[in-house]
Amino acid sequence: MKANALDDCLQVSLAHASLTLKLDDVLGLFHGLSLGEFILLRLLAQAEGGRLPLAGLVRPLGVRMSAVVRQLAPLEKTGYLQREPGRMVALRPAGRARVTEAAVTAEAVCSEALAGMDDAARERLRAMLSQLCRSTVLELT
Repeated sequence: MKANALDDCLQVSLAHASLTLKLDDVLGLFHGLSLGEFILLRLLAQAEGGRLPLAGLVRPLGVRMSAVVRQLAPLEKTGYLQREPGRMVALRPAGRARVTEAAVTAEAVCSEALAGMDDAARERLRAMLSQLCRSTVLELT
């Protein structure tokens, strides 16, 4: 049977769901972070000056603005980030330390998940996923 676009997209979704469940479980167990919180802190850690506008977190987190705002409160209470004027969010030192520790754990899980792929296969995977992410059809209007 020939694969169709729906089957391909559902396979991507299944891979995403599997990775999400595993990373969410491991990051929660060892670092007290959900995968969404880890991604948010990592985005801030990688941003220039450790700061990003709220709107810049919507697409990478895959949630609406209201969900991003709700996700900030517990991270703000724990001292991992702070909101700044102009709808900006900034990483605090405790957040940088936590995401640095958690990244080691996440890298171990991801390395194990991709262990069956050689470098060339992983490069092709990155290229295909990058192309899918750039698809204008996936942009919200």
